[in-house]
Amino acid sequence: MSSKGEFYILKTDPIPAPAANILKQQMLSVGGECAVSRGAATCTIDKAPAILSGTKKHYLKLIENLKYQIFGLDLLRKELRNYFSDDFLQSKLRLGSHTFNFKKKTAVMGILNITPDSFSDGGKHLGFEDAVASGLQMEQDGADIIDIGGESTRPGAEPLDLETELNRVIPVIEALRKKTDIPISIDTYKSAVARKALEAGADLVNDISGMTFDPQMADTVAEFNAAVCLMHIKGTPRNMQVDPQYENLIDEILHFLNNSVKSALNAGIHRNKILIDPGIGFGKTVADNYTILRYLKEFESLAQPILIGLSRKTLIGKLLDLPVDQRLEGSLAGLAAAIINGASIVRVHDVKESVRAVTIADAIAGKN
Repeated sequence: MSSKGEFYILKTDPIPAPAANILKQQMLSVGGECAVSRGAATCTIDKAPAILSGTKKHYLKLIENLKYQIFGLDLLRKELRNYFSDDFLQSKLRLGSHTFNFKKKTAVMGILNITPDSFSDGGKHLGFEDAVASGLQMEQDGADIIDIGGESTRPGAEPLDLETELNRVIPVIEALRKKTDIPISIDTYKSAVARKALEAGADLVNDISGMTFDPQMADTVAEFNAAVCLMHIKGTPRNMQVDPQYENLIDEILHFLNNSVKSALNAGIHRNKILIDPGIGFGKTVADNYTILRYLKEFESLAQPILIGLSRKTLIGKLLDLPVDQRLEGSLAGLAAAIINGASIVRVHDVKESVRAVTIADAIAGKN
């Protein structure tokens, strides 16, 4: 009965009006539903999206019916076929000697900012010994990955010079790699920093720009056979929170991330080495951030594991009217909702508490 009981609502990108009308006829013929705009129905506009709704069984019949259709519907057929295949969503990630299976467990990424000006923990780990000790404590508290950053990307932050960033992060990566095999992520958008970090033992590049700020980043990640997290950002850290506006929030983020994934694949980065991050707080209003979390499953259409970082951020502080150091409960609530809505990795400041919350959220989400 499963194919009759699983119900899906899918939205296409804008397609030619004749294609939209054919798609509607075909979906109705198999017992499903399809909505198209009035302009598409009368062919008074060139392109428009279509919204399909039906059971998995309806879609499987539709896929067969689209086999010989024109106007680009064969491409849509292939995308639908891939979407409904059993192995569509990448659920595993290999970092160093560790393999993560996100169907069984959500991974916790601990934040280790070696900066004087990060919004939450700026200056806390600036000393080399303190930073290394904090990283090892995160592992002891249950972190699966340690994310090390040397440049603040808080709203309004100014760019940091290359030498300073390298001096902050590379010694810590080298020291941690000698003491532990825990996967290490380098939080940078600079390919030169990524290269040195990967040489020092990092396994993952966490790029807030989705590899759009530095044209050499994709080739660098591919050269080391490393993993990459592609995040969406609107603007730069300096200006991203200056009145960010979207015509369609989810669509625009999806298209940005889809292009970043294509760039990664074209550079030779394997699909099982790619994560995506919709970028909570990076060029979004408070309302935008909650919309992203509410519709997080939409990003599963890109077939890559989803990373979410909302720990102590403004969306929590604004709603609860609390300073950064009093946002733990809100962070944990957001973390749990993100996992239930599809997150595979959560990036957090409070590792011990977050690991406990993840255990409960995973049980609710049916991970085992």
